[in-house]
Amino acid sequence: MTETLVRGKHVICKVTGRNSAEVVSDGAVLQRDGLIVEVGGYDDLHARNPNVEVVGGPNYVVMPGLVNDHFHVGLTPFQLGAPDLPLELWSLARVGTRYIDPYLDQLYGAVQMIETGTTTVQVIHSPGRGYRSVSLEVADKVIKAYQDSGMRVSYAPSIADQNSMVAGPAGGEAAFAAQFPGELADRFTSFMSRSYAPVEEVMPILEEICSKYGNNNLERVRVTMAPSNVHRCTDEMLVALKEMATKYSTGIHIHLQETVYQKLYGLAAWNKTPLQHLHDLGFLGPEVTCGHSVWATEEDIELMAATGTNVCHNASSNLRLQSGIAPLGRLLEAGIKVAIGSDEAGINDDKDLFQEMRMVLKLHRVPGVDNIPPTAYQVLEMATVNGAYASWFGDRIGTLEPGKRADMVLLDLRNIEEPYLDPEVSVVDAVVHRGRSIDVDTVMVDGEVVMRDKELTRINKDDLFKEIKESLDRPLSTQELERRELSRLVEPHLRRFYQGAMPQPGAPHTNYNARS
Repeated sequence: MTETLVRGKHVICKVTGRNSAEVVSDGAVLQRDGLIVEVGGYDDLHARNPNVEVVGGPNYVVMPGLVNDHFHVGLTPFQLGAPDLPLELWSLARVGTRYIDPYLDQLYGAVQMIETGTTTVQVIHSPGRGYRSVSLEVADKVIKAYQDSGMRVSYAPSIADQNSMVAGPAGGEAAFAAQFPGELADRFTSFMSRSYAPVEEVMPILEEICSKYGNNNLERVRVTMAPSNVHRCTDEMLVALKEMATKYSTGIHIHLQETVYQKLYGLAAWNKTPLQHLHDLGFLGPEVTCGHSVWATEEDIELMAATGTNVCHNASSNLRLQSGIAPLGRLLEAGIKVAIGSDEAGINDDKDLFQEMRMVLKLHRVPGVDNIPPTAYQVLEMATVNGAYASWFGDRIGTLEPGKRADMVLLDLRNIEEPYLDPEVSVVDAVVHRGRSIDVDTVMVDGEVVMRDKELTRINKDDLFKEIKESLDRPLSTQELERRELSRLVEPHLRRFYQGAMPQPGAPHTNYNARS
């Protein structure tokens, strides 16, 4: 049996409202074998448990571990040579980046997340366009990376069987390829088809993955269904994935209306938004989280609220890829649960959720005294409780209270409070406004210390970085050269396919300025 008393000047137990939280001053959390047994004053808990190891001290904040609910890769596309571009062009540029083993890539991502206070991640994983979409072999590698790191992971293999790169008001990939010279059209279509498999081929593989890792077989692992996007899946595939999620009592995470072109594709294909098409299929519900939702309409938001459907907000990614700004204020006003994700990379080309929380907090401060922006409490709730719910760990993590698992972060208060911080400033406001990744001192998952005094306990970071560098510091393979050439040849055609499709702005959810 292992026991720890985790001490802090403040223990943030849970957010209780728009401007409130349960906080214990000079408090501690008693965990036993990964289970939170008691939360209370440090002096009392220590007096009753004098022989239990104490972690932390009076110069720390103890808080729930952060949850990154929308994550794809460790090494960012920018690191691998793909510049920031509008999403549709950026997706093509990514085709020309180097291949890296999924285990190394995800372990690198885990390092970044642990060091910045993230204890749980939802990995929406795809080997990439032109590769087989899903396999038990790849699943094993991705999940092993998180098992080796000590993190908690919700594994969500990304599934697409059509239009995974191209969709707009002029159609999908078939319409796009029809505009090419013959040989290039065949080459592009053949390349894209490698990632597509019919329902009858995909479902048995997902059954294998769910049988091995789902149904709470492992404490720190869950499996989530992840249709890549509405336009990227046939209706047959969407319905089958919904049925699979129901069978295994798990969640669904789907990209939705990330760019205006995706919304316009829906209007052209179904005469309604993609979200409304999902509703027609009986797809929406409390187990569904819609990633991005930048171009959600008022009707979409009403449908989400009515069906209990959730959203994951990826603010940095949406800014970097020119996708827009999600209507967070309106989503919260409608009572929709919103989680937070780093997507491919945050504003600093990393996985820092403290930075992402601050981005979310500041981005939606719409001008005018009549507009009420999201609060620090709401943003912290997105990164803890709501992320736990959306990643399908909601019964176990997200708050610090008896019966929950001991996933905790200790922040050093020196940079937050010194040289002075008014005592009237709440600790939640202080953490979200001033807390940074450099303040993360200790990280615990399931009661296990996976980082102590800023040093990882399970991973040799130097060895990992050396192995990654050696795996990439080599000449391009024949396959990589072919992919890079295809990306270069297709780019001008793809740019033309979307040009002129951007509609004149309608009434936005938020206003920042005016031309007149």
